[in-house]
Amino acid sequence: MKQIPLAAKIRTIRGSSRSRRLRNTGFVPAEIYGHKETNLSVEVNEKELTKILQTTRGENIFFSVNVEGKAGEPVLAVIKEIQYHKTAGSILHADFHKVNMNEKIRIKVPLRIVNAETCIGVKNAGTLQVTMRTLEVQCLPAQIPEHIDVDVQNLEINASMHVSDLKLPEGIKSMQSMGNVVASVAEQVAEEVKAVVATAAVDGAAPAAVAGEPEVLTAKKKEEGEAEAKPGEKKPAEKK
Repeated sequence: MKQIPLAAKIRTIRGSSRSRRLRNTGFVPAEIYGHKETNLSVEVNEKELTKILQTTRGENIFFSVNVEGKAGEPVLAVIKEIQYHKTAGSILHADFHKVNMNEKIRIKVPLRIVNAETCIGVKNAGTLQVTMRTLEVQCLPAQIPEHIDVDVQNLEINASMHVSDLKLPEGIKSMQSMGNVVASVAEQVAEEVKAVVATAAVDGAAPAAVAGEPEVLTAKKKEEGEAEAKPGEKKPAEKK
């Protein structure tokens, strides 16, 4: 994991209204906690934190938090939670969890799909469906992988990959159920086939027969002036 320095100041401002005023100055409230120690309330520069999160998107990183006025070494921590504004997307609050390099921690690791283009099921007109994007694991901080590969090459139609099928690096333990589905390949559904047929009809092409699917029948065009008989009614006699 990367170690990125982050400057922070002790926060004395409390309450929602004061927190809003703090954000207006370009800083956001944050908490540093863990190891049964008293929580440390700090404020960090929003632009600096946002830039770090954007440039390391999808990665797990260590923050070396240097708290102004606090004696001792910088606090080694990982992001536990970030709260964003619903519409503006700006950071409202950040939670950091202290890290001890000799103690195992629980953390979410990104799952990376590989060999999707050569997946057997996809080659046979199936649709690859990814159910999980991250996996929560337990390990020592130094063992945290940047990602865990999910190889879907041999996945056939109507088959699934579960957590139990993942090849986890040494020292990594999954904290999620072994039976959870990570990815699967579904066969093409009838609606998709009908959409293809409808598109072909609009383009003026004759719909090709699709193996295993019911034939799609369309009503013949009515002659101009021909009335459609309702159920239970006799068709009007043709004029001579």
